Amino acid sequence: MGIALALLTAALWGLTPVATKGALGGYAPEVIGVLRLGVAALILRRLAGAGAPWLPRDRWSWIAGVALGVDFILYNYGLQWTSASMSGLVINVQTVSTIAFAVWLLGERLNGRRVLGSCVTLIGVASLRTADTSLADLTAPQHLLGNIMVMLAGISWSLFAVAQRRAPRRPNLFRLLAPIFAVSALTTAPLLLVPGAWHNPGGMVPTLMLLVLIVFCTITVYVAYARGQELVDVSTLAVVLTTIPIFAVGLAWLVLAEPLSPRLVVAGVVIFAGVLVIATERPAGTTAEMAALEHAP
Repeated sequence: MGIALALLTAALWGLTPVATKGALGGYAPEVIGVLRLGVAALILRRLAGAGAPWLPRDRWSWIAGVALGVDFILYNYGLQWTSASMSGLVINVQTVSTIAFAVWLLGERLNGRRVLGSCVTLIGVASLRTADTSLADLTAPQHLLGNIMVMLAGISWSLFAVAQRRAPRRPNLFRLLAPIFAVSALTTAPLLLVPGAWHNPGGMVPTLMLLVLIVFCTITVYVAYARGQELVDVSTLAVVLTTIPIFAVGLAWLVLAEPLSPRLVVAGVVIFAGVLVIATERPAGTTAEMAALEHAP
């Protein structure tokens, strides 16, 4: 049951770029971010139980909330200028940034396995520049900008993952995450003042994808992950969650009919190998938990 929940979590986080790409066809990125975080904050607050605070009472939870909000902003904007399959791969630069933040903010040891895994991951991300057989697409400035924004989103997610580990422990994961998500929703809310935020033609498919994002890729995935932690060792979850890039590329090909070139497959395998080198380490406690958290958009 625990492994099944871990695979469900990986699949849902792999589905996120696909559903976001579909939702962007009818809704502004500003609206998508606020709805995802706002509704998730309300549901998590409900699951946290009576007496859970609406907003954090410590600075690390505030940092985590702002970082998660910035992650959503950069990710939603970046996906307008790159493909879902490629975004599902380049965002894995967060594997490297999470280790860097963990060494800096948590005082964790940087060993040879993490250095090797980080180098392999970066090589895979760099190889994506040749993953598209179209020279015009490869050199298009908007594609490069989109990939950079997605990678910056991954780095911001890493700060969220490490900051939430510095936050005081709570009776349950929902009580920890609910205030953080509330801060994230507040972080993205000012973007609703952008004139383009109110241009939402909607449509059946974009609306369906938006619902999928809210229900499955934000709320359900965190519930599944929290339950999985109760059934399986966190280090085991970390290994299973390295399949997220594979789900992202496969679902983009299946749902959005994005091209699945041999070079893109090779780049995905290289990135997967780098993440796997890090995730299969057997650290204790917080490092393993961060390795599991670092893959989510």
